[in-house]
Amino acid sequence: MQPTLILWDWDNTLVDTFEAIFTAQNVMRAFYGMPPWTKEQSKQAMNTSGQTLIQDLVGPQKAVEAQRIFLKAYADFASHIQLKPGAFEILTYTHEKGFINVLASNKVSDLLQNEARLLNVTSFFQRIIGAEEAFQDKPSHFFTDKAIEGFTFKRLICIGDGYSDMKMAENYSDAIGILVGTNPADTEFQSVSVDYACSTLYELTNILEGLK
Repeated sequence: MQPTLILWDWDNTLVDTFEAIFTAQNVMRAFYGMPPWTKEQSKQAMNTSGQTLIQDLVGPQKAVEAQRIFLKAYADFASHIQLKPGAFEILTYTHEKGFINVLASNKVSDLLQNEARLLNVTSFFQRIIGAEEAFQDKPSHFFTDKAIEGFTFKRLICIGDGYSDMKMAENYSDAIGILVGTNPADTEFQSVSVDYACSTLYELTNILEGLK
């Protein structure tokens, strides 16, 4: 029997990095004389690739400098990031049950790989794919096609906390989107399908059991 493939989001789905990203965004904005973002504005911005977001904010000429400022600020605040409650358990469950786990994020690939390694979860994933590894970043069809390339599976599930994660599922007619830790009634989800929603990662086991 062919397995199910899961595209996992990383930031604020499996790991708690929101405060570090939020703070780093505003450090960068302050450097360029921009007003600080609210947490809601920051969350909305996280649906876009970091590189694309930075270019949109400061222009291509300053993008390298701005990214360096952001990454330094992020590193200062992200030294103690942790897996979210239930993350290790659900990754263990999916690995043991034969799911194909693919970590798919718009985070810079080297940083994504390093964080997964530091948190000892690399072995749970058959592939880890980050920003700029495809022609376009998540939630583009180019990104998801590259993320699943070479795997044989019967069903595709996208799990994450944001609009772009649910939008990835819409790239395929029979894919399923599962929203974790975010209210599906929020405005950003009015134009995208959410098949299942749960408050915590612990609730995923029952959902996935029914979808195997």
